Amino acid sequence: MFNKFKKYSNAIIIVVAVAMVVTGVLYGVGSFGGSSAYAVATVNGADITSDQFYSALYNQLGSNYISRDQEFPFKYNVLNSIINTELLLQEADRLKIKSQITEEDLDEYIAQLLESNQMTEEELEEELKKNNSSLKVFRNQVKNVLDDNDRLAQVIERSYADIIVEEEEIVHEYEEVEIEMIRKEKEEENAREEIEKALQRIENGEEFAAVAEEMSDFHVVNPGRLNRKAYYLPENVIDAAFTLEIGEMSEILDGEDAYYLVKLIDKKLAVGEDYEAAREEIRNNLLARKQDEAFSNWFAELRAKSKIVINDPSLSGYEALVNGDYELAAKDLKKALEAYQAPMLYVYLAEAYFGLEQNDKADETMSKAIELYPEDWELHYFYAMLKHSAGSSQEDVVAMLDKASELAGDNITAHYQLYIAFSQLGEQEKAEIEGNKIQEIQQMFMELQETQEANEAGTDEASDDNTNNTEANVDIEE
Repeated sequence: MFNKFKKYSNAIIIVVAVAMVVTGVLYGVGSFGGSSAYAVATVNGADITSDQFYSALYNQLGSNYISRDQEFPFKYNVLNSIINTELLLQEADRLKIKSQITEEDLDEYIAQLLESNQMTEEELEEELKKNNSSLKVFRNQVKNVLDDNDRLAQVIERSYADIIVEEEEIVHEYEEVEIEMIRKEKEEENAREEIEKALQRIENGEEFAAVAEEMSDFHVVNPGRLNRKAYYLPENVIDAAFTLEIGEMSEILDGEDAYYLVKLIDKKLAVGEDYEAAREEIRNNLLARKQDEAFSNWFAELRAKSKIVINDPSLSGYEALVNGDYELAAKDLKKALEAYQAPMLYVYLAEAYFGLEQNDKADETMSKAIELYPEDWELHYFYAMLKHSAGSSQEDVVAMLDKASELAGDNITAHYQLYIAFSQLGEQEKAEIEGNKIQEIQQMFMELQETQEANEAGTDEASDDNTNNTEANVDIEE
């Protein structure tokens, strides 16, 4: 039964993992209960509630830490995952697809879940009671999740049901040639005459590789082993290489942009035991790739014809920014900032303004953010990066990064980011300063750790001495 789920592990979209949801239920983090405060988004009229959204956020984040600049991308990706799942479940409803999960499947899954968590059924029941739940409720929750995932899997499978792999595709994937090559760009003056000279020299006894090294305008003489999909060579050049015998040289080949001469060094053809041993794995890999592509195309069409509305302006604004719709991004991000303050919203809004070439508004936005959060090193860092992207002077960008470094204190992650930024700007001296700060912070932490370990060792020794003294006193009294 579990292979049923593994089959769909290469699906393009993210579907909420069964194990994660179940773990959330098991430890009481999977459900908030009560009525939904608002709809974060709607999918063809169906609400994605704030309870659903924050429950999924909690389940997927767990105890992991995300940095400030990862917060909105993380939230957006989780919401997008829920939207995609809702679309597929709606399609399952339209196609009247029913779950094929049985009670035996459910028993098997729960047994494996207990085993992976090193729990007995009695211990599970006890945990559930602590969370005001029961084994019956838990089974129903798990069954619902498994049912949804099975229906999703069936929808995904239908999207590529007609996909097959032809024998020719397997052959082309397996077969390879190794060649040496001379290439002359047609734009080069006398290109045809030059490659004819190269051919003549080789026919007169000179080594192909030596002539190629001298005359070819390709970056290497031997581009390595190539299959029939080598994108950087014309199809007729690859085809010609496969017709040659090892050691044989082609005639001059006419590509769209250049002339070619090819010498075959080695060839692997789809024959013999090695091919037969590799054939099934190649077929499976090709099938999986084609299925992924078919599903991706099908799902893109499904999503394009669906009505999806994100009601949270911070997330709709972030989506618009990612998609390059700077006008909508600015509108929604301004609305989000009216509802609540978050430093990264100012950064995104400034980025939207820079995208609209409204640099004054971008500067005004970041100035306001820095006024609200004057000790925030990241705001100065992001402002510097935005200014650099907008073509501001190196002097201005460096000054902002210097301020970020001043505010970063002992934040080793901050100094590493600043080290990278200065290096990319070509400010090697300042990058070296950041590198030295990183080493100093590391040394400080090492010394603190050594001091702490020494104190702990001293405490343990004192404890042992007290124990020995007590024992000695007992002996004297006796």
